[in-house]
Amino acid sequence: MKVLGIRNSPKVIRFCILDGDATNYYFSNASEENKIDLPKSLKTEAEIYQWVKSEFSRLFDKYGPFDHMAIKQNENVPTRYSSVKPVMFLDCIACLVAIENNAPFSSHLYTSLGTKSKEVVKLAETQVTKSNTHWDSKMADAVLAAIKNIK
Repeated sequence: MKVLGIRNSPKVIRFCILDGDATNYYFSNASEENKIDLPKSLKTEAEIYQWVKSEFSRLFDKYGPFDHMAIKQNENVPTRYSSVKPVMFLDCIACLVAIENNAPFSSHLYTSLGTKSKEVVKLAETQVTKSNTHWDSKMADAVLAAIKNIK
């Protein structure tokens, strides 16, 4: 089984690819590409969303096919809608690309992953060998979302 884990933020896409099954899997891109920075030259929402869609399509073309795509979504706090809205749109774009590629998808909060934001890095490090570069809570989010869906 091959699972794509995604964690979007307003300026960065973090992703992991897990290969294997529920008892024996590995983080196949730990030493390769796992972070995509949004270019600062993108000014409008339309430019950003078109570019992000092309990047998700590139991931599916380059690393797929995937048996599942799992997103760690923002913890939606109603008073922070303006800060979570851009990420929600990126999550939706990822889901549309998954649909175009016939890949089932799911979205997760920390409660469904069995952790909390302050514990996510530590838990992920007990599950996989951490990436050689850019290891942080966003990468750990993507890893745990993928692990939740590997069978």
